[in-house]
Amino acid sequence: MTNRHQDPSGFYNNIEEAAAHIIEVVSGLLQVNTIFVATNDGRTNTILKAFNRREQLVKEGDELPFDISYCSLVGRRAGEPLVISDTASSPLTADMGVTRALGSRSFIGLPIILKNGHFYGTICILDHPSYPVSETDLKTLSAMAVFLAHVVELEHALAELNEAQQILRESHAASEQSSKIKSRLLAMIGQEIKTPMTGIMGMTDLMQDTELSEEQKSYMNIIETSNASLLNLVTDILDYSKMESGGVTVDAEPFELLPALEEVVNLYENRNTGARKVRLDAEPGLPSVVVGDPVKIRDALVKLLDHASKNARSGELTLAAVNLPDTDHPGAHPIRFAVKAPLITPDKLEFLLETVDGKGSGSYVPVYETSLDLAISKKLVELMEGRIWTESDRQKETDLIFTLMLNKYAETAETAEAVEWNDFK
Repeated sequence: MTNRHQDPSGFYNNIEEAAAHIIEVVSGLLQVNTIFVATNDGRTNTILKAFNRREQLVKEGDELPFDISYCSLVGRRAGEPLVISDTASSPLTADMGVTRALGSRSFIGLPIILKNGHFYGTICILDHPSYPVSETDLKTLSAMAVFLAHVVELEHALAELNEAQQILRESHAASEQSSKIKSRLLAMIGQEIKTPMTGIMGMTDLMQDTELSEEQKSYMNIIETSNASLLNLVTDILDYSKMESGGVTVDAEPFELLPALEEVVNLYENRNTGARKVRLDAEPGLPSVVVGDPVKIRDALVKLLDHASKNARSGELTLAAVNLPDTDHPGAHPIRFAVKAPLITPDKLEFLLETVDGKGSGSYVPVYETSLDLAISKKLVELMEGRIWTESDRQKETDLIFTLMLNKYAETAETAEAVEWNDFK
């Protein structure tokens, strides 16, 4: 079977990619001859993805009228697995045309059931009647069926989100109400998917405690990593929804700036296995202690590092911080933060290109919300009354930049000066 991998970010673009990945994993865990995932539209049973080890019993794209397929029997089991040791002798399958075509086989089928109870399809295995069906087989297939069901749920949810976004674009008159609808939809989608995905991770942990070979443990680690990526995506959706609905406030507390920047580098490198190396370039003149929201500054910088790592050319990333001169705000420290990356081309930036001087120099690129990492960074910076943009020399380097006006630290609250942004550049 051809080795298939999902997107480097850890996400699947559609159910076909997820099914191909699941087939690959299960074929390494179980030594059965045939494994397949089939879909059902109520009339036709279609083989979505298939694997055959020795004999080609089914192939991708095969179709049968649903009522005369083995999968129709699985669909009648109210969520329970269907196990048939010999299809030629079982009263359920002995007289079926499929049995006459395939001959005597062992069959195990589990339904893929969506949250609303809809029977989406099946994940099944076929082999000779002598194949010893084990409890591990049933647990493995059950876990994969649940995983596929939630991938389908996520695909449907994202389709609904895209439809909601299209409605928003077309309805300027009802923008305020539409924004509330979108925020509620995002929050609902995120929470509904996050809960069962956490359950899948728990099931994966339990399966890893069983007796598995090193290769099988590797496959289970892949599943665990994919689950974690989906959970991170859902968490980002929930965070973005909360910010859009005005549910996030900015804190003002004293914190040490340099240790906060070191924490950003450590957090990024520790949570990204095999991540690019990040060099910290902190200007010697930076203030040691400032007043602001260290959590939101950290999150904005980590998201910019994530985006740069995914889209820049190979090479080291740099996290830079510079103290800017400002004589108009004596009670504040204007700080410029930047993530410097090997050149990110405009198509990878996913930004709306504009120029500063109107002469087509392309030296200034305001952030446009088509990347979730960038959208979250932009929202966080705007909440802190900052400004975010991109600069690129179009040859060597791209800088993802934002500036913030952080208050100077005073020993007592009575002497602390509050400073507003006032369109600082």
